[in-house]
Amino acid sequence: METIEELKVHYGWTKEDEDNLSQISWIGERYKEEFIEEFYRYLENFSDTSKYLPDEATRKRHKEKVKDWFASLFTSRYDARYLRRLYRIGETHVRIGLPPHYVQASMNFVRNYIADKLNKEMGCTPEMNRILKSVNKALDINLDVMINSFREEELRLYLAAGKYQRILIENIRRVSWFFDTFIILTLAVVGVFLIFWILYEVWLALSGSLPLERGGLSILGSVLVLYAISELLTEEIRHIRGSALSLKVFVGVALAAVIRKVLVISLSPEKVQELITLSAVTLALGIVFWLIYRVESRI
Repeated sequence: METIEELKVHYGWTKEDEDNLSQISWIGERYKEEFIEEFYRYLENFSDTSKYLPDEATRKRHKEKVKDWFASLFTSRYDARYLRRLYRIGETHVRIGLPPHYVQASMNFVRNYIADKLNKEMGCTPEMNRILKSVNKALDINLDVMINSFREEELRLYLAAGKYQRILIENIRRVSWFFDTFIILTLAVVGVFLIFWILYEVWLALSGSLPLERGGLSILGSVLVLYAISELLTEEIRHIRGSALSLKVFVGVALAAVIRKVLVISLSPEKVQELITLSAVTLALGIVFWLIYRVESRI
């Protein structure tokens, strides 16, 4: 991990920046109560806040620590002691399993909150802009140290594993990459086959081998399945890039396949019972799709 002096060089931190923060040290004391209330209202945007702040006692302790950090942002000397303090904050986040994204998003809230207060107190002046630059440097240093603690903790856990455990982890990663690649290639091949199948159905309909009405519904159903496959392929690519898999895509593929079947047999009066059954399945899948969509939208 970089030393505080190295961080100061990297972020262009100078004595003037410390003086700028000291000049507005009153903001930390004047607004810390309002800040913590606004901050907790902001935390309501995260669906699993209660997982990390489960009870009132924990919330009370957390509020005091966040207020203390907010006030010290303007008054602390940016030295090795302050660096160790930030690192301990990051270690606490690692210990409770807090995702780094939450820290980054929260720091953005702090940045905007301070900018609003500076604009309110000082107006849009050259002096305010000069001080705001120093505030942004301080927040960047804070964020850098906190996020770096996540990476170092992950590396420490990895190095703590034995030789054979590390080999096993690396091999599992390679196998996982092979599976993901195979799935993408398979979906792409299936998509190409569906395109040829749709063209084949169009040819059958135009040549008269397939009744136009039945051919039109069959083609529409095949296009619907192709669209679902395309969504599934896109979702798998997003998963490889680090995003979580969306369950609604898998339900969407099943829903598209059932709808295609319904379209095809809807012209067969003798298959009323099968049509009713498939309609019930379609309704059930539609409800499941809607429920998953609502849950994932909240998350």
